[in-house]
Amino acid sequence: MQLNEHPWRLAVGGWVVFVATAILYFLFDYNIYSVLGFLTVAIILTIVNAIYVLYTKRKSKEE
Repeated sequence: MQLNEHPWRLAVGGWVVFVATAILYFLFDYNIYSVLGFLTVAIILTIVNAIYVLYTKRKSKEE
């Protein structure tokens, strides 16, 4: 299974971006509020992705 077909690709991408930006912000510009903002976005992406995955699984079971 490739990453393009993986149902959790949006959440994984959000967490990778969060970790990368958190490291860069802590190294170059220590701004905790920006890091918390990126964390919030990663959590929201994970929740939205979970709803999408559950919806598509339920839809595929009905068919």
